[in-house]
Amino acid sequence: MTTMKRRLLIAIAVLAGLAIVAGITVWWKMYRIVPQPEWITADQRDNYFYGSVGAGEASGIPYWIWLALPRMFPEYMPGPGGYAALGLSWEEGREMPVGFAKQRVGYIRVTGNCALCHAISNRAGGDEIPTISAAVPGHSTDIQPLLVFLKRCAQDPRFNADEILATVNQATSLSISDRLLYRFVLVPRTRQALLDPASVLFDPALQAHRADPQSDAPFSEPAMKTLEQQMKAMQSSAQP
Repeated sequence: MTTMKRRLLIAIAVLAGLAIVAGITVWWKMYRIVPQPEWITADQRDNYFYGSVGAGEASGIPYWIWLALPRMFPEYMPGPGGYAALGLSWEEGREMPVGFAKQRVGYIRVTGNCALCHAISNRAGGDEIPTISAAVPGHSTDIQPLLVFLKRCAQDPRFNADEILATVNQATSLSISDRLLYRFVLVPRTRQALLDPASVLFDPALQAHRADPQSDAPFSEPAMKTLEQQMKAMQSSAQP
């Protein structure tokens, strides 16, 4: 084998190795689906409130962007209180409102689930802690204020990598690789996607259900079938 051929083979092997490393890195940081914690998946009620559905199909909102938006754009909220000001149910002591699912898909991402629309918050008295009804027949939460808020954020010129990351820095210290991922991929991609926020929060099955909630078309995805059965069971036992 000539020296030229040997060098060519070495160059090809190096390039192939770099391509494999790059592919694994992209998968690890962008597409690696990690199961949610057992405290969510092992409990029917918690799984309904915080479980992820359509993990591979809904783009979702990167967690640190989701956290930053109410802090950056309080003027687009109807009042103080973060996401709770939008009329969403929020259990005391929980990290996020009912109906939001947090899951790692390479990066940590937030999507919506059935409970975002169907769970209802009730307060017996003005000073009492509200209780969450999992599914009340004939009632649902109006999530239009949430969708309007997300879209208005995406239309604001402050939705850019510098200002998003400056706000994120107040809550956490991202690794260098995560900062690069947010700066060059997640922030610009999310800003564009949130111009149609419903498609970001919900997988196609939930989008279709939201567009026509009276439809009797069955869900085909196993996780959705399970959640549908759980919701019907909770509806049948719901208190007025």
